[in-house]
Amino acid sequence: MTAIKIVLFIFIALFITASDIDYGVENPFTRKVVAKDQHVDEVAWPTIDKVDFFLNDQENKVSPEFRVNAFYRPNVYFWFLVYTEFESSQIIIHDKANLRLIYKVLDFSALYDKELPKFTIYALQEKLADEKISQIKEELLNLSKHPLTHEGKSNEILGTLKLAGIKLPIGQVERADYFKKLYEGIRTQTGQSNFIRDGLIRSLPYQEFIARFLKAKNLPKEIFAIPFLESSFNPIAQSKVNALGIWQFMPLIASFYVPKRTIHIDYRSNVGVASVAAGFLMAENYKLLKSWDLAVTAYNSGTKHLLQSRRKLASIGVDLEMIIKNSDSNRFGFASKNFYSEFLALTRVLAYRDEVFDDLHDHERDDVDEELHFYLTKCALLLPKVLNETQLGDVLFHNDQIKDEKKSYPRGVILTSKSLLPKSKFLELSLKQLTEKKPKDWDVYLKNQSCSTR
Repeated sequence: MTAIKIVLFIFIALFITASDIDYGVENPFTRKVVAKDQHVDEVAWPTIDKVDFFLNDQENKVSPEFRVNAFYRPNVYFWFLVYTEFESSQIIIHDKANLRLIYKVLDFSALYDKELPKFTIYALQEKLADEKISQIKEELLNLSKHPLTHEGKSNEILGTLKLAGIKLPIGQVERADYFKKLYEGIRTQTGQSNFIRDGLIRSLPYQEFIARFLKAKNLPKEIFAIPFLESSFNPIAQSKVNALGIWQFMPLIASFYVPKRTIHIDYRSNVGVASVAAGFLMAENYKLLKSWDLAVTAYNSGTKHLLQSRRKLASIGVDLEMIIKNSDSNRFGFASKNFYSEFLALTRVLAYRDEVFDDLHDHERDDVDEELHFYLTKCALLLPKVLNETQLGDVLFHNDQIKDEKKSYPRGVILTSKSLLPKSKFLELSLKQLTEKKPKDWDVYLKNQSCSTR
């Protein structure tokens, strides 16, 4: 009886390994553009080894504390592709838990090239994407019912799994359960490379100041990646929950760092002022959480949950990786878990921006290399009356918080400018003063300052 069981076991093992994707089945997946119909194409994407140069930071352009370890690597790879490879006319169909697993990338460029209303384009895109997702789900469902099959399109799914480096469970039951999880874990992500490229162009006039400020504040230069993650560096970006500006400050958080907003002025949309405020916030996060992986993540999810998780897991040593592995997904969801991986990907995009986007400098303003000045108004004034045409144009460009140039603004209003403004009406702040106090407290610098009538 024992001998029969042994023979039977060997037979089953041979059958399973002969049918397993890791044992000799050719991968049918080909990396080429495959036109499917007049509205959508399926496009290829680089494998992880193709972007190793950037992920590994071969030229040591990124600070050592932001290295990409084995845990973050698959996710950083995915987000690097999102930010550099795929545009907003492309949708990635992938697994939610394992971002290395990309099923398809759908390209709707042909649809966008048609002169159709945006609503029609979005509706068609959603319909076509849903059809592709349904096809993938159908095959995964079939594989969950017949986990050892290689028939039909199932072979394509198996090839995709192999391409992602996935080793399937050996047992039939375990394999069936695995396919069920894949069925339930499908997610889509829109490409963002065109948004990031546009954001880099918008950031050119501010890169030098932000780099100097972060250095003066003793903060890593990589913090500069956060406004790209939050808003693609769009000063007027506003979320559904009223987060505003490149740093996407919520009104309550902003109230701790910048002057109180009014119907006429909201400093969250001023790149320079909001960047100084964000520097103070990041410094406080780091002081509280003691590590940059946690401090960066706290920018998205706040410090409360991270502090609670750290206390709970203190006995086994705590970093963000440990918290992600042990946190309740209801309290620490997809966005929070991926925020640091997205940040790491963007540090590489910024460090190697000229290699990734080779035409950025074609869009430089003449004043890119000039210093960004910070001013406080010494008295109530009408900007067009005290500034010449060049100064006024520059002030309006750099101060999105100014909603009405013809309005009289009171003493203590903060303005940023590449142009020098009249000393009789404006007090210029030094870099040292910017790093010493939060913008909401800068009015103290106006003490003993008077406004000249000349």
